Amino acid sequence: MSDSIDDDIARSLDASVGTKAVAISYDVMDAATAVLAQHLPTETLHAMKLASGEHLAAMLATAYLQAVPVAVDVDGGVDLTFDLKASDGLHLRRKTLLGRDDAEFADFEVKSIPGTFREKYLPATTRAMERGEEQPPAHLAKAVPANNVIEASAAVIGKAAGQLRNKSSPDRARVAFIVSHFLDRPYVECFQPLISQALAPLDPPEGIDAVWMYFAPSHVLVWSAASGWSDLLLGSFAEEQIGPEHAYGMELLQHYEGLFLERAGIGKPSPFFYELTVSGTGEE
Repeated sequence: MSDSIDDDIARSLDASVGTKAVAISYDVMDAATAVLAQHLPTETLHAMKLASGEHLAAMLATAYLQAVPVAVDVDGGVDLTFDLKASDGLHLRRKTLLGRDDAEFADFEVKSIPGTFREKYLPATTRAMERGEEQPPAHLAKAVPANNVIEASAAVIGKAAGQLRNKSSPDRARVAFIVSHFLDRPYVECFQPLISQALAPLDPPEGIDAVWMYFAPSHVLVWSAASGWSDLLLGSFAEEQIGPEHAYGMELLQHYEGLFLERAGIGKPSPFFYELTVSGTGEE
């Protein structure tokens, strides 16, 4: 099995020549989880909608933009606003991450793609556990290509675009941040290091400068009118440095989500913070 996966990864890398990517280090992602918890008010942190992935959008955007949001929605405004003047070095990648380089602020609207795991199975399981009842049968999901996830996002991208037109202004970069849960739509490219080269071109509604996609829990991508699709990568730029230790059955970005939840004092469970185990192996 491992040889087959290694062969698939090698073929994926061969097919990825010319793929655009933005990479940050583990230290930057770690710092983003800490600075959010330090600079945002406790009531704002606790108001984030975990089921929609608003906390994930805040964490990832803070890390890649290297700026803390100056406003977070608590009363019907734009979900996240970033002051781009406060970001060091962002000018080198503004067109890739935001679709334009002439804006001083960026407004993000966060949406998650509907799915039966979060909307039906998870609530039913939670209620059963609270009552001490037998849990529902196993959740079943069909693996699909990443492009199918992109197609399923069209409606929520359209909704985000409409809200940005109403809440934001044309002088700001307007970004839709879309979250897809793996157990709603497991995507077949999840083991590949780069997947942007496999994605079809995006044609978002008017007024959207960029679309970020988080294929939870493994891949973050961005589409911009200026650059098309790009992978957002996480790694080390120091010689022989390895990634941080994280729990068996969790992906690296889940490790950082857990850090953020802990540092922010958010005790509510996140549907994106879970472990996957292989049945029948005896491993936890």
